[in-house]
Amino acid sequence: MLERVRRPFRSIGRFLKDVWMELQRVVWPSHEETHAFTGVVIVSVAIIAVWIGLLDLVFTRLVGALRLYE
Repeated sequence: MLERVRRPFRSIGRFLKDVWMELQRVVWPSHEETHAFTGVVIVSVAIIAVWIGLLDLVFTRLVGALRLYE
């Protein structure tokens, strides 16, 4: 009975130990790489936002011109 109670806690302990070991093996990016990646993300989001905004404008005007929602 006692073994049945302890088993999940051993699994959790083993899992956390494995997670810690994997985190020790991670190669973290440098500050310069992080800044560069952040710039890429910001520029990409801005380009996609402009693209979606233009599509929204085109479709709004198209729906308005065709009077589909009157």
